[in-house]
Amino acid sequence: MADRSARWSRRTTLTLFGAGAFASLGTAGAYGVLKARGAVKPTGTGSWGGSVPAPAAASGTPTAAPSTDPYYPGDAEPGPVEAPPRRASGAGQSAVARENSRPGAAGFSIERRRFGDDVRNQIAGYTSSSGVEIGAELGFHVSVAPAQSYRIEVYRLGHYGGLGGRLVATSPWLTGRRQPPPKVSTETGMVHCDWPVDWRLRVGRDWVSGFYLALLTNADGWCRWVPFVVRDPGRLAAGLVVVPTSTYQAYNMWPDDGRTGTSLYNGFDPAGRRDSELRATAVCHDRPYRGSGIPSQSRHDIGFVQWLEQHGYDVAYATSEDLHTGRVDPRRYWAAVFCGHDEYWSVEMRRLAAAARDAGTSLVFLAANNCYWRVRYAGPESRSAERVIDCAKSLPPYDGEIPLTTRWRNAGSPEQELLGGQYVSIVDGQAPLVVRDSRHWFWAGTELRDGDRIPRVVYGEADRVQPALRSPRATDRVLLADSPYRRRGRAYQQQTSLYQAQSGAWVFDAGSLGWTRALYASGFVDARLQRATRNLLDRVLRPPG
Repeated sequence: MADRSARWSRRTTLTLFGAGAFASLGTAGAYGVLKARGAVKPTGTGSWGGSVPAPAAASGTPTAAPSTDPYYPGDAEPGPVEAPPRRASGAGQSAVARENSRPGAAGFSIERRRFGDDVRNQIAGYTSSSGVEIGAELGFHVSVAPAQSYRIEVYRLGHYGGLGGRLVATSPWLTGRRQPPPKVSTETGMVHCDWPVDWRLRVGRDWVSGFYLALLTNADGWCRWVPFVVRDPGRLAAGLVVVPTSTYQAYNMWPDDGRTGTSLYNGFDPAGRRDSELRATAVCHDRPYRGSGIPSQSRHDIGFVQWLEQHGYDVAYATSEDLHTGRVDPRRYWAAVFCGHDEYWSVEMRRLAAAARDAGTSLVFLAANNCYWRVRYAGPESRSAERVIDCAKSLPPYDGEIPLTTRWRNAGSPEQELLGGQYVSIVDGQAPLVVRDSRHWFWAGTELRDGDRIPRVVYGEADRVQPALRSPRATDRVLLADSPYRRRGRAYQQQTSLYQAQSGAWVFDAGSLGWTRALYASGFVDARLQRATRNLLDRVLRPPG
């Protein structure tokens, strides 16, 4: 099916008057709008839905790739790269360690709040950008229903002696108002808001780059979180943590009211049920996140950040959009860490990550199903291009030219060429991680042996090395785990892989969404996996030699 990503010139929008805080559209809800645009079915996902590949791809047999791709030439063969920019020396205490020595917020909790909902939308908001630079301003767009005063408290996430966050700023009490209802594009199903800026946060020059959460609270006590990242491209840190904001938005169903919300996975039918055939083909950052405001794919990222900062690693932070635009150059760091489920990548993101690897920057992927869908950041002239993520999910057979928004593997550039392994399937339940090559430096100090099992690490989704596909050129390559699991009654293998590129950079693929929860989550923590992960980070987040 032809790619729909170039249709913005013909785009029209219809204002939805949703339920609760937004007036009613009628019994059809968003269904009528999505049905009217005549392009509501996913292109080729069939009964598998979502990001689950067809059985042939899931079993490791590669889908026949097109011979040429007009958008990306591939990254398996290192090309000429510029000399890497200056990197951190590794001397002295890190800014992160100094920041975490400051007092945390007593009683800080992400979960224990009185959250509003997406039907009444007692309070909801979003920021004008997914990230902001040190010393700059960030706009907050907020709706309060019914109209009343509210305030914003801004927290930086970290360890802080086990408290998990530090309060860095508080707004005065502000005059809240009910904002206009969201709009839905009749062409793509994209939900977006055009709310004005209610308050501007000035980021202090003494702030430290990190993952931040702003808590919106109205006078009645209803709350919602708004996440954002503070970047500091001027500071030389050893590592760069990339927060997968493109994937956060791909899964965002706001408003999750049974009528209006859409994501790149689902829309709502007239009965209020989620339906993959009614999914959007584009999503927009100009809207709140559903429910509590914490993105559904972010919880493992948040836990990892708190664990990472507990150990004082010298890191800075960036978003998917920072990588896409080049505002942050990963070549300036010894390693780039992709800690979460980072599924949606633009051509620009992958090109920059591959260039960083070829310039000596190690890449650490601590989840699974990364770099799976190829997206385009696009939008009409009235909206910043990096606010709209376009992904029609076109799949073969293609009618003519290879579309831009498809799976990377179907366009002839399997993610394995960068990561060393790639997505296989969803995991039914959870399975143990089975250790392999236990004498490797990665497993040093864990006392693990080949065949030992670390319980409940293989979870959610899994990667493996696909032997039939081209692998990146490497001077060293090893499988660190080879774990059986099941999906719909069939047997599969999860694999954890590591290779060293010709530049000297290491590229690690954990191959499971359950990896990071074994680092921090109560009931799942495994000291052996913590030690192995620290072995990896200690090696890649310091200058060679």
